[in-house]
Amino acid sequence: MIRELLQSITGYPALLLACIGSGIVVPLPEDFPLLYAGVRIANGEWSLGAVLAITLTGVGVRDLLAYGAGRTLGHRVLSRPGVLRFLGARRMERAARLVRRRGAVAILAGRFLVGFRAPVFIAAGTAGMPLRSFLLYDGLGLLVAVPLMVGLGVVFGEPLAEGFFWGLQRARLVMATALAGAILVGLWRWSVGPRERTGEE
Repeated sequence: MIRELLQSITGYPALLLACIGSGIVVPLPEDFPLLYAGVRIANGEWSLGAVLAITLTGVGVRDLLAYGAGRTLGHRVLSRPGVLRFLGARRMERAARLVRRRGAVAILAGRFLVGFRAPVFIAAGTAGMPLRSFLLYDGLGLLVAVPLMVGLGVVFGEPLAEGFFWGLQRARLVMATALAGAILVGLWRWSVGPRERTGEE
């Protein structure tokens, strides 16, 4: 699947659209088109300057659209069951909590949380965060994260992209396994506790 997606991004316009739609229209994080772009640079197909200009613009537009959706639609629309199912009710709750606690700094933190970016940006708009603050912190995050992901694609190429996707596919399984392990450890400690107290008595 990774190879098919990589091959579908055949030019700069497609790269721009992939960056704008990532995480909203396309159910994949922005990291994939950025990694793909790095692979194309390593193969000599694209230039670094053009890729950075396009990816920074595309991801920035995507962020601004998410913020604008929260700012214009507000709680009335975004709290509807159908919308929450699409966005993920738990993710939106966590994003809103992060924005309430951290303010504009949440935008910078959200930039480095895979699969959590759009909810944070939407929550920032819904909370009425000033556009200037949003652009400042989002811009700082973009200037670090976008060149970093493109650079990883240049250095490590397609194997990294495939590994990234493999990890994303199994993230839920890993989380479920970790949760089950934590529950088992908790049950074990709970069952051992009374025995130890009985032995002491």
